[in-house]
Amino acid sequence: MLLAMFRDARVCLFAVGFVSLAAIAQAADPPGKLMLKTERVIAFKDGYCLVIKRGEAAANEEGQLYLDDVPDAAVLGSFWATPTQGRLVNMVAGWKEATEETEQDFLCKETIELLLANQGRPAKVEMHDKTLLSGTIHEVLVERAQAPFPVGAVANFILRTDDGDVMLPAAQVRSLTVKEMNTRLPRTVTTSRRTKRLTFQFDEARQKQELRLIYFRPGVRWIPTYRVDLGDKNAKKTAQIELQAEILNEAEDLADVPLDIVVGVPNFRFRQTPSPLVLESVLRNALLDSDPNLMGNGINTLSNAMYSQRSSEFRRDAAMANAQAQQGTIDLPNELKAAGTQDQVVYHLPKLTLGKGERAAVPIFKAVAPYRDIYTWDVHVQRPDIDAAPSGAGLQSPLTLAKNEVWHQIELTNSTNVPWTTGAALIMQGQQPLSQELLTYTPQKNEVRVPVTVSVDTRGSFSEKEVGRELNSLSWAGYAYARIDKLATLHLCNNKPVAIETEITLRLGGKADQASHEGAVTLGAFDAADWVQYQGHPAVNNSSRIVWRVKLQPGETFEPTVKYHYFTRN
Repeated sequence: MLLAMFRDARVCLFAVGFVSLAAIAQAADPPGKLMLKTERVIAFKDGYCLVIKRGEAAANEEGQLYLDDVPDAAVLGSFWATPTQGRLVNMVAGWKEATEETEQDFLCKETIELLLANQGRPAKVEMHDKTLLSGTIHEVLVERAQAPFPVGAVANFILRTDDGDVMLPAAQVRSLTVKEMNTRLPRTVTTSRRTKRLTFQFDEARQKQELRLIYFRPGVRWIPTYRVDLGDKNAKKTAQIELQAEILNEAEDLADVPLDIVVGVPNFRFRQTPSPLVLESVLRNALLDSDPNLMGNGINTLSNAMYSQRSSEFRRDAAMANAQAQQGTIDLPNELKAAGTQDQVVYHLPKLTLGKGERAAVPIFKAVAPYRDIYTWDVHVQRPDIDAAPSGAGLQSPLTLAKNEVWHQIELTNSTNVPWTTGAALIMQGQQPLSQELLTYTPQKNEVRVPVTVSVDTRGSFSEKEVGRELNSLSWAGYAYARIDKLATLHLCNNKPVAIETEITLRLGGKADQASHEGAVTLGAFDAADWVQYQGHPAVNNSSRIVWRVKLQPGETFEPTVKYHYFTRN
């Protein structure tokens, strides 16, 4: 019976304690405090992302919700708060000053601190006059109850002895002996904190409100990487292609968040300008920083300190903000950075937990793509202008060629229903790595060429000879020009044991008049890349491009020729 009563009493006490704790917890969380959960992140290749958050809470008696977890970065014009019901009157960003008291243990450095730390314990005290006393430290009398004590503070303590209580001055204690002496003293430390706060004002008070917050910010980047397996050499010409996203998070912690990655980049004119609502340390005139013409020249006459800063300060702050936004991200080669001309295609990834500063690799798709081998030889003739060429034995040849190399490439066909974005591609054949190259943006049903390696069994040679010269053939802008006619010959031999498909491209300065073997001739305007120290007028010379496509059997040789002419000053 008594045991049952005791159990009931314990249950009642536990229930009362639980209710009290719940009431305290509820009281500690004031009304109007909004907690947001990240609902989705949409990441782009250029290192920016769109963050979507959602939360709900009851507004306080003034009709306000507030948020202390303010984003540390957002692009101007992209910071939006949208309620699902009711009307949002305004959103105010500001700073909140708060003090916080915490209990911390500190090492005792003064006698008075040791007396306080060992109050109620037996001690032996030796005074400066060598008087020895034994008793219990009963009470410490000091002007200030908490350490640290001011210089010159008057402190006494009462030592309870067998003969009675003795009040002694703490400053006269020569030595203090306490068994297992406590040398640390708890102290209340008051700290001040300055935190950001967003306040959302609604029409109605004490009403439950659901709010969605979106903003565009730097800090999350995805890098596409491909693995292309060509399979068995004797099998059908199909390759297995896999795409994975390497994700870098330098923005904020993501906990079980759906992540969308986008092929292509949105056009954000003010992406380098932070929104004033994120309250960065140096507040700038956001519109003037983005486009001075938007605000006019009279901006410097405003008395507001935010608008009176010098233009050099704007540029400095913008550079600092940009550097901070890029902090922690790797420096990618230009060809791996997104191009704004691509259409936007979204890959929906599973939910991801990724802390700030962490990286992840997520598979996106695996597909089979048909391909063909092609051997390409690009010949670019770069000719010194005769009028500008240096004299003497230093000029070894009037002709400069790029490396005389035939490249083995694969031409992949995108047979999937999504475009392939630009990314690094590792090309394998089974377990054998062949190369790593760049796979460029490829729409559906289109082809893309990826270089594999230089073909050592297929090499070419180039030669040319002059077949005509006519001085004073042309007069232009007060100068006389000579016409030089030449015959160029290319020699390509297939030393492989199998037939190969080849594509030969010849570029040169001048006009191609005739190409053998049905070479396709394309004439263009003058191109400075065809010449070294060109001194003539650009109007007198074309740029020619000739392409041959031919299949070569093992041991077969292909020798196309081109007749062309160009003009140079007499």
